[in-house]
Amino acid sequence: MKIAYVYPEKLPSKKARAISVVNTACELSKIVDTTLIYEKNGDNVLDFYGINCNLNLKPVSRKFIIRSNKIFNFNLKKEIKKYDYFYVRHLKTAEFLIKNGANVIFESHEIFQIKNKKIKEIENFVYKNAKGLVFINENLQKKAKKFFNFTIPSKIIRNGCGFKVDFIKKDFSKLNEIYYIGNFYKWKGVDFLIEAVKGLNITLKIVGDGERKNELLNKASKNVKFLGYKSQNEIVNILKNSKITVIPNIPTIDSEFSTPIKLYEYLMTSNVVLASDFPTIQEIIKDGENGFLFKAGDKKDFLKKLNYILSLPQKELETISRNAYKTGKRFTWKNRAKQIVKFIKEIDENNISSS
Repeated sequence: MKIAYVYPEKLPSKKARAISVVNTACELSKIVDTTLIYEKNGDNVLDFYGINCNLNLKPVSRKFIIRSNKIFNFNLKKEIKKYDYFYVRHLKTAEFLIKNGANVIFESHEIFQIKNKKIKEIENFVYKNAKGLVFINENLQKKAKKFFNFTIPSKIIRNGCGFKVDFIKKDFSKLNEIYYIGNFYKWKGVDFLIEAVKGLNITLKIVGDGERKNELLNKASKNVKFLGYKSQNEIVNILKNSKITVIPNIPTIDSEFSTPIKLYEYLMTSNVVLASDFPTIQEIIKDGENGFLFKAGDKKDFLKKLNYILSLPQKELETISRNAYKTGKRFTWKNRAKQIVKFIKEIDENNISSS
């Protein structure tokens, strides 16, 4: 079986979705013949992410005088007959491939037409005509089933983490820092977090970068430290030494369908996680067992839960930390790739038996 993982954006990239795509494709290549088709962005893709595998890399041009999806698709069309299945997370790319006779597995991360009615026809077409659908969480699968009433095979295959770490026994006797790692989009809740920690005798350390950095710097009090962009290796080391990590997503449609990759990274590095209580997060975090939940967007409840964590005996926090690690170990890129290959083989076998 030959699989093409298509990513019509520039690689390498600092984006979380790029990290997911490259790591997943790399692990797929260890099981089946896999090619990553993407828009080239200069540097060596695998070196940028610090990973090593036999993944076939196929950079495709998206520019001829101007940068355009039509140019990318023109070049992509030449590849269709070379592969058995195309794994895609971009809706318009999925539509193009299906209309040109490709077997497409579409990975869903949101329901686009909720925010953009113009894309309804394309989205309905993909959910009806793809060979299979992959959802990153249960909540999204349920909502999509109501929206599209699809009949094609579907499976929940969550994102993962590639950190190769053992359980880290942390010293919870002194807690004076909390960490946020990720993007600066408003729906990610970093503004909420900066506001919530004002006046607290605790330091908020923020790892990340983005267009809104200066805006956030102006909002931040003295107990907020911006550490800037860090590589994956640097993030591993930061999380090995952190103790309390936060996912502060605020109520928006984006948050409703999101399960951030950083959640798996926090868990894998034995951190105590304090997260917004969206259903997608509750699928992973069980309050008081492997982390803690607070009412999304509620500053009072956030502070109540944070103070509760800070008041807990060290032994209880060690138990939460160990449970977090046990949870995180389930979600690796390797396990994700295995599930994808198994799903595609099931679809392939059903297609053969029904033909």
